[in-house]
Amino acid sequence: MYGEAAAGVLLVFGLELAILYAAGSYAMGRLMAFSGFGGGGIAPGRIAFFLLVFPGVVLHESAHYLACLLTGTKVSRFAAFSPRRAADGRLVLGYVRHERRAFPIGAVIGLAPILLNPLGILLVTALITPLTLSEVADPSLETLKNGLAGRFLAETPLLAAVWAYLSLSLALGSVPSREDLSSLPAVLLVFGGGVFLLGLFRVGSENVFSSAIYDLAALAAGLYALPAAVALVAALLTRILR
Repeated sequence: MYGEAAAGVLLVFGLELAILYAAGSYAMGRLMAFSGFGGGGIAPGRIAFFLLVFPGVVLHESAHYLACLLTGTKVSRFAAFSPRRAADGRLVLGYVRHERRAFPIGAVIGLAPILLNPLGILLVTALITPLTLSEVADPSLETLKNGLAGRFLAETPLLAAVWAYLSLSLALGSVPSREDLSSLPAVLLVFGGGVFLLGLFRVGSENVFSSAIYDLAALAAGLYALPAAVALVAALLTRILR
């Protein structure tokens, strides 16, 4: 029972990650277009874009740097926020130059922002909004409606605006770059294999291993529900405001 349930929750978690990446990438691209990148846009548009993404980019690059420190990886250069054009024309907002590491260390470093940035959204939400950390870690529609809408927006519009700004920025900052995704095929292979194996653990509720995996998967799915929702709303808004 727990093995089958864990596989289902892991699939939900995978869907949340996919939404976070796809919606965040789309919103980032639309915002870049609005600001005038790639079309000779005026300076105020670029400045507004940089201000919007600054917190998320800083946390994104700091996540890479922290992962390097924790894994004993040598870092040659670290720029938390340094916008520039790459040789292929892509916009680079920040970077961490480090020694090349094999899987799984390389995957941990490359995908660290997918862990730290969403956690940043949860922390910001717990600190600014009426919601508690336990509520944002496992939100429901009713909880979000009561905690983020209604009185919070009406009585504290400035705090609501600060929360929206930081949450959007951190959601955009969680999107991995092309270099970050270099180890993604191996991660997906391991993830898919884990889901398949968990589907085989159907020996009942007494299976301690399946129960533990289910608890971890449910925790992960709860933690990423709000960040995925923020990214999805951002994508929808940038789609509407074209």
